[in-house]
Amino acid sequence: MLRTLAAVIVTASFALAAPGARADDKFVQMLMKKGDSSFAHRATKGNGEAARQSYEKVLAVDANNVDARWKLGMTLYWLGTHTNGREKEMELFETGIRYCQEAVKLKDDCVQCHFWLAVSYGKYGEAKGILQSLGLVPFMQEALEKSRKLDEKYEWGGPYRVLGRLYFKLPAMKGGDNKKAIEYLKKAVEIGPTHLMNHRFLAEVLLAEGKKDEAKALLKEIIDTPETKLLKAKYPEMKEEQEEAKKLWLKEWEKYW
Repeated sequence: MLRTLAAVIVTASFALAAPGARADDKFVQMLMKKGDSSFAHRATKGNGEAARQSYEKVLAVDANNVDARWKLGMTLYWLGTHTNGREKEMELFETGIRYCQEAVKLKDDCVQCHFWLAVSYGKYGEAKGILQSLGLVPFMQEALEKSRKLDEKYEWGGPYRVLGRLYFKLPAMKGGDNKKAIEYLKKAVEIGPTHLMNHRFLAEVLLAEGKKDEAKALLKEIIDTPETKLLKAKYPEMKEEQEEAKKLWLKEWEKYW
C-alpha cells in the first residue's frame, strides 16, 4: 500500500474535470452547507460520515471544487481518528491524502489543502508504522512548510504544531529532534494558546526531556480549563485533549482533580 501511495505522490496524475465544468452553484452551495453543518456536529454519531457523503456529492457534480476536497481530507482525519482497526484507519487517511493531493494540484496557494495533506500523511504514517512510512516524511515536511508560509496561524498554529509533533515522533537517526520539537510547539502555543493540543504535545516532549515541572504546569492548565473556556470551534477535540492530559498526568503523578 505504501508503494502504491508513493507512486500516486510522484505521478500526481488525477482525472479532474476540465476547468469551467461546473454544476449549478446553488445546488453545490446547498450540498456544501449540508456538509459543513454535519461536520460542525461531528461528535454526534453518524454526522462525520454524513459530512463525507455531502462533500463527495459536491465532487460528483463539480469535480474541480477545491473546498470540498480539503474538507474531505479534514473529515476523513476525524473519521480515521475515531474508528477501530488499523486497516480502516489507513484506508481513511490514504483517501484523505488523495483528496488533498488533488486539491493542491488545483490550487497550490491553498493553506487548508497543504495543511490537511500534511496531517493525512502523518496519521497514515502513524497507522502504518513510523519506520515503515519514512518515505512519506519529505512530502509531509514540504506540505507543512507550504502551509506555514501561506498562513502560520491556520488551525491555531497548526503548521508549527504538526512540525513539532513530527520531530518528536521521528527516531533520532531519521531526523527526530526534541529541541526542534519544543521550539515549534512553543511557537504553536504562542500563536494558538486556546488550542489545548498545542499544550499537550509540548508537555509530552518536555516529559521526554525530563522537564517534569514544566510539563506538569501545562497538563494542569489543560485539565483545569473550564468548559466555558474551551475553544468552541474545536469543542469535541478539546474535550478529548483534557482526557489525554489526565492520562498523561496519571502516568507521572497521583490523581489530583
